[in-house]
Amino acid sequence: MKAVSRTPMRVPKTPRVHQTTEKHRRETSEKAKDPVNVFCRVRPLQSDGDLTSLRVKSSTTIALNPHDQLLQHHKQNGAQREIQYIFKHVFQSDATQQDVFASVAQPLVENLVRGRNSLLFTYGVTGSGKTYTMTGNLRHRGIMPRCLNVLFRTISDFQAKKFVFKPDKLNGFEILSEEDALLERQHEMNQRIAGSGRFAYRNKDSDPEIASQASVEPMPLLGLDEDNMYSVFVTYVEIYNNSVYDLLEDSGIQKTLQSKIIREDAHHHMFVQGVTEEEVKTVEDALEVFQMGQKKKRMGHTVLNAESSRSHSVFNIRLVQAPTDNQGENVVQDRQKITVSQLSLVDLAGSERSSRTKNTGVRLREAGNINNSLMTLRTCLEYLRENQQAAINGFAHKKIPYRDSKITHMIKNYFDGEGQVSMIVCINPRMEDYDENMQVMKFAEMTQEVQIARATPIKTDLGLTPGRRKANKLFKIAVKNLNELGMSEAKDLKVDVGLVYSLGPDFPFCQVDSPEAEVKIQELMHYLEQRIEKRKRLRANLDIKCDNFRQMLMNLDRDNLQLSTELASLKAVYKQERERSFALEKKVRIHESSIDVLNNTLTKRDRQIEELTFKLNEKENLLTQTEHEKEKQKKKCSSKMAVESDKNKRELEIKLRQQREKLHERMRIKDEKLRLVSKIIRSEDMPSMPRSQSSEDLLNEKDRGPFTARTESSVPATRTDIYVTPRHVSHCQQSPSTVAFSWRQMAGASALGVASALPSTVTSITVQDVASRCNLGIEGHSNKKTNI
Repeated sequence: MKAVSRTPMRVPKTPRVHQTTEKHRRETSEKAKDPVNVFCRVRPLQSDGDLTSLRVKSSTTIALNPHDQLLQHHKQNGAQREIQYIFKHVFQSDATQQDVFASVAQPLVENLVRGRNSLLFTYGVTGSGKTYTMTGNLRHRGIMPRCLNVLFRTISDFQAKKFVFKPDKLNGFEILSEEDALLERQHEMNQRIAGSGRFAYRNKDSDPEIASQASVEPMPLLGLDEDNMYSVFVTYVEIYNNSVYDLLEDSGIQKTLQSKIIREDAHHHMFVQGVTEEEVKTVEDALEVFQMGQKKKRMGHTVLNAESSRSHSVFNIRLVQAPTDNQGENVVQDRQKITVSQLSLVDLAGSERSSRTKNTGVRLREAGNINNSLMTLRTCLEYLRENQQAAINGFAHKKIPYRDSKITHMIKNYFDGEGQVSMIVCINPRMEDYDENMQVMKFAEMTQEVQIARATPIKTDLGLTPGRRKANKLFKIAVKNLNELGMSEAKDLKVDVGLVYSLGPDFPFCQVDSPEAEVKIQELMHYLEQRIEKRKRLRANLDIKCDNFRQMLMNLDRDNLQLSTELASLKAVYKQERERSFALEKKVRIHESSIDVLNNTLTKRDRQIEELTFKLNEKENLLTQTEHEKEKQKKKCSSKMAVESDKNKRELEIKLRQQREKLHERMRIKDEKLRLVSKIIRSEDMPSMPRSQSSEDLLNEKDRGPFTARTESSVPATRTDIYVTPRHVSHCQQSPSTVAFSWRQMAGASALGVASALPSTVTSITVQDVASRCNLGIEGHSNKKTNI
């Protein structure tokens, strides 16, 4: 069956983070684990009249019981309920700050010197003495200044010069040469003299708190590696409203601190990006830096506490150590040999109930953020405990929500096995704090069940002689003493404190000398003869086997040649198939690129379609708007036309009515005139009378103005004859019964009736003019005239 070439399938890569996390989880589960060390400290009652809700039964046990007034809420079977809690150690109200430090913090400082990380945080309700335990006051120093005292007392003779170690802004350090460190120290000195920057000169003796806290000389710790050089760096940050702020930041003119971001370094350790790391050489320097940050820390007044911390504060003490060279004088210029250990002192803000503190506005928001962060810490510890039980039972692990709060995100590494964790639970024994203390005790009890993997410090071993630094120091002192005694050859002395290479003593010399040597030689000769004979037989057997092996090699060579031929042919086929595969892969890549181009084109076309659709919608909207405008204009014009039409109609009706009135008046006048003409026509004989008199008599009661004016304008003045058309003459002749008058009478009547309205100079008129004036309905005139 011929193999079909296929396009290589792209295997999705698993993210490195998950692989690292799973590997770290397995490594952590295999390590030895230690529980979280939980201590309890009871605050003294502020007044002798206050009632207490707890009782210290022993150095490790404390009991909570409600007051008699609250028995109805806390009874079981009619008896008072008492709840006991066990801690690693319970500090009663009369315990001193030194007792707390010696039991809780001093082992953590020893871990710091040995290269291990440690976390210590205080937990409790507001006003329970957490800040007092951590920092203390002028008379009673807290844990933080005592840790600094012990640390500097221990490494005082082994500190490196300032700026030999320099932070690299990525949670690591780099080693500067002696020249670069000297330039940095000169720059600091110039700024101190000028009084600018964070190196500005300050008189430490003027601060009584610094002077009092740095006055005690503690005993140094044991276990320090004297062949290393040490430097101490401190950072001070606060978490306010779930935002991280650097309290040592040199804000200058800008008074508002800028929030920082928590990131993960190359070793998966959490750190605050851009945080200020101050190198301190004495306790006074460290306390001065702490006081600078303490001035920027947010404090507030509440009902329960006059100086309540409104944020979580984290004071980190970082000890940087690196081995010295073979002379024990300078630090080895290799940043891979640096060991950084850290002690984090966390002062958590106290949990608050708004019903008790009566907080509003900003204080209420601060309390809400504090309670949320403490709830996140509790949830993380609960998940850690559940994951440990799930690992035993073979169940799946839960994802721990470290990132839900900044404080848990910052101390995440300690719970993942990067150091020892200790907690001090501060309790206010007042009866009013019973409910809050109950919740704190439950949290402490749950925390003690959490197991933290034990971190193994990594010590760099360069293979150099231990104690070389002290030996070199003693040698220099001896040379100096010899020079003072006048021994000039002492300056040429050298000491080698490097490695000593040795393979141990030589192999011991052994000699055999015995009188039985000749017998042994004879026996050896006989043994050798037998060996020679056996060797001949084996040699013959070997020749036979060699011939057989040679024949087998020839057969194998022949088979190899045949297989080589087949292999060459298969290689040719493979080469062709490979070229074909490459050609197909090339086509696939070309098609994939074409598909990408087509997809891009399709995307562009889709975008163009969207744009055109959008423009079309705009045009349609504009057209619709135009149509609406046209409809509005049409309706407006229609209304205007209707109004104008009504107006014109009314005006036309008025004019028509006026015209009708005028026509009626004219018809009335014409009817009257026709009546008069009819009277004249009906009369048989009309006596002749003067034109002027007859006309005046006939029209004396009528209005002659219009008729006279029209007659005068329409009848020519020179005509004296009256003409009648033959049609009317024939009509008159055909109807003798209706019109009983002769042509002469009609002519005389017509002449008299019409002549009365004419001026005296007119002597003749046509029948057509008379008929038109009198509205007789004479039609069909001919051009032929009749002279009357």
